[in-house]
Amino acid sequence: MPPKAAWIVFPLVGLMLFAAFMAWQRGRDRVELEEALASQLPTLGARASFVSSQSCLPCHPDQHHSWQSTFHRSMTMRALPESVLASFEGQTITSEGLTYTLTRTNDTFWARMPDPDLIMQAVQGGKGGDLSRIPQVDSQVVMTTGSHHYQTYWVESPRLKGLMQTLPLVYLIKDQRWIPRGAAFMRGPEDQELLVTQWNHHCIRCHSTGWNPGLNDATGMLETEVAELGISCEACHGPGKEHIAMHQNPINRYLGHLSSQSPDPMDLVNPAKLDHELSSHVCGQCHGVFIPSDETAMEVAHDGVQYQPGENLFDKRYYIQHPANEDNPDRRADLKANPQFFAERWWEDGTVLAGGREFTAMVASGCYTRGEMSCLSCHSMHKAPPEDQLIPQPNPNASCTQCHQQPWFNERLEEHTFHAPDSTGSQCMNCHMPHTTYALFNAIRNHQISSPQVVNSLEYGVPNACNLCHLDQSLAWTQEHLVNRYGHQALQMPEEHKHTSAALLWGTKGHAAQRAIVGWHMGWPTAQEVSGTDWMIPVLAMLLNDPYPVVRYIGSRSLSSLGQGKPEGYDFMDDQAKRRQASMGLLTDYINAFHTNQARPQLLQTDQGQFDDRALRRLLRQRDDRSITIKE
Repeated sequence: MPPKAAWIVFPLVGLMLFAAFMAWQRGRDRVELEEALASQLPTLGARASFVSSQSCLPCHPDQHHSWQSTFHRSMTMRALPESVLASFEGQTITSEGLTYTLTRTNDTFWARMPDPDLIMQAVQGGKGGDLSRIPQVDSQVVMTTGSHHYQTYWVESPRLKGLMQTLPLVYLIKDQRWIPRGAAFMRGPEDQELLVTQWNHHCIRCHSTGWNPGLNDATGMLETEVAELGISCEACHGPGKEHIAMHQNPINRYLGHLSSQSPDPMDLVNPAKLDHELSSHVCGQCHGVFIPSDETAMEVAHDGVQYQPGENLFDKRYYIQHPANEDNPDRRADLKANPQFFAERWWEDGTVLAGGREFTAMVASGCYTRGEMSCLSCHSMHKAPPEDQLIPQPNPNASCTQCHQQPWFNERLEEHTFHAPDSTGSQCMNCHMPHTTYALFNAIRNHQISSPQVVNSLEYGVPNACNLCHLDQSLAWTQEHLVNRYGHQALQMPEEHKHTSAALLWGTKGHAAQRAIVGWHMGWPTAQEVSGTDWMIPVLAMLLNDPYPVVRYIGSRSLSSLGQGKPEGYDFMDDQAKRRQASMGLLTDYINAFHTNQARPQLLQTDQGQFDDRALRRLLRQRDDRSITIKE
């Protein structure tokens, strides 16, 4: 080799060797990191008849890839750099009187925080006291929950290996900020207790696959196991060990291709091949209101789970429906004995209020009880985008018209809806699945499919579909249309509901759930287009100073969607004095600038073209301040 060429080649070879060494070192560091995390988490990996999703990949790459992009997959993850979405760059956060210092060391994440065991003992043991006096410890963040709206973090108990304690902070992903964990949930302002929990007791049941809390009765210790973090293949298809063993035999694979049936009764379950009830039970294991059939079963049999796909879920757990949805004297007694349990999950008429309970709502609807509707009628894990996982359809009503094929639901749609066929008022879901369920700072569609009616709004305060789109109209206006168009019975209408927008009433004098639902709809483009937005600012201004952080957040977000923007410097987590100043300043500016040539008394707009702020304040003084907690 010529001398000049050697001066070029040797350094290049050296750089290549160095790069290869660094890549090897990074790979080795990564393996060591994952092994260290695994040693702190509940026992992970293949056990009993579970094999984990990685074992499914070689034969089912397409299904694995489509599942990989879902929020089910990322429900719970190890705290690795690619899964931790929050900033841990040396921040010190004071939350609810306690201090947390968040740092990152290479690829590990840490929180210097009050000892989580002592916090848990003080809060759950009812000891109370000055939590700020609890000594601080350095806790490694080892696990995450959530990847869509917000993310929470878990540290290992300092004293009990494998017990996951929450870091009492939540990271809002879109806002890129930390808030107290208690502020992320709908709960009464008088509930000042620090919101902490242990993953092994409750979260494990819907945030992991092949779970076993593993309570050792002899020692009183947890020996928790999970086959996999997150909602993976075996959560919906059942344990895969026997499936893999069977299909490793080429004869079995060949027979399987020849037959539409599984070649062995012990093969995996395909929910799409089950009847509509058992298929829905697969989703219902997490999206329903249940308690274990054996309430003390923290250590459960059956490879660590009480239910496996293909089984009848009701045989495994005690299913709870609201008394209004079933004729059962025992349930009515349950309601009388424990009204708070039902109030945290349902509206008073039996309509589901808490998000994540879609199965409970659906099984109370006629489409399920009299028809063959299942979760898979609209949703798919593998054939739909991650957001809502709704199967793409040629038109918004296609999911409904696959069963409802009558002409007035199709080519004569306007005769049924009294709205233009191509308008949002002719979309089935807007009338029969309104956004009256609350979860994750949002109103979501109620899966308890029903028709719009005024009676439940009057008797129980449940917002109805008509007034959640026509936010500017009164209940009397809605009743008139339902009577004239659909033959509903006319009801005695209170005076205020004759002359004032129902949404304005719910948003001012309603209780916290009503205020949250209305506040969300004021940011819903469909309602904004139908009802206009120029009148919404006073209601949203009041929500900026609501006692509930989640309501303030929703109101602030909807206000921004109007192009108005939040008052300068406003933060929904500010103290009450700052919030009130921002709220009243926005209202004052609106009143001073307001003028209209068309009186709309239902929106507190007078014949003189002014806004009636006295009427608004009168409504606010009547606000329903009952304590509202929603177990989403």
